[in-house]
Amino acid sequence: MKSTRYQNSLSRTFFFWLGCLSTVASADCTLTREFTFPHAEMGPVQVFRDLGSKAIAFASQMQVNTDGAPDSYHPDDIGITHICNGVSIGRGCTWKASCLPEFRQAKAEHFKGPTKICFFAMATDAQGVPIIQGDADPKPGYFVSTTALHQPGENLRTPQAQLDSNTVPFAVIPGNWQTSGNPGPKLGDFGVAYRRSNGKAAFFVVGDTGPRNKLGEGSVALHQALGNDPFMMRFGVRRARKNIGGRDVVYLLFPKTAQAGQKLDTASIERLAGAQLQAFGGIERLKECAESLAH
Repeated sequence: MKSTRYQNSLSRTFFFWLGCLSTVASADCTLTREFTFPHAEMGPVQVFRDLGSKAIAFASQMQVNTDGAPDSYHPDDIGITHICNGVSIGRGCTWKASCLPEFRQAKAEHFKGPTKICFFAMATDAQGVPIIQGDADPKPGYFVSTTALHQPGENLRTPQAQLDSNTVPFAVIPGNWQTSGNPGPKLGDFGVAYRRSNGKAAFFVVGDTGPRNKLGEGSVALHQALGNDPFMMRFGVRRARKNIGGRDVVYLLFPKTAQAGQKLDTASIERLAGAQLQAFGGIERLKECAESLAH
């Protein structure tokens, strides 16, 4: 039901912006190549800039990021993502795809023993012990899953401070893009994603950071808005694992558009990103550019 309401609201927003752009004579797709991103899985991804609006555009896959969802991680590994996606192992904090033996040992030690676990996607207390949601929280018994961007005015160790992947459409940028002087947008900037295979589009906010060698990841809500149900049953557990593959998704991002103190929900993201899409030239121009960006 939430996904349907989001789609209906998004459609109304796009019709509004298209109406505002009725005087545009043609969809000019002149973009300037900015740099080449060395994607670890897909190979080179060309990143372009629109000199007029300063928007950044590229075509890539869309993997699923569940961070921020209250049901993302659970001590018994029954969350919508595998526990190893949010932790690293040992004193050097080394990521392991198969971390369960170490995690279970650390859990038996109440995360206070010699088995070292680094929680990079979950909130922890002052002693580094992961925080478990209580009865007043959305998902009691689950860990507090975190995002790099937070809702304003909330305790950063609570679910309320995070962008809920299940309800907030957000995209992920490489962590090193946050460094001053590096190319690309920053946390809190807005954008729009267009899926070439089905013609669906959705506004989003840049809400989290990821590996420096991957580009193309979105929240559960963003996947659903683009017509992809990311959930599947795996070994009896409901997981968000089904990605959008290839270079099917065109991302258009608007640097320096973040709004300090802005509560982020579907309505505010549509309003703020929609204004930027208008400045770019509207959805028709984005569609015009989509095919050339994908090659």
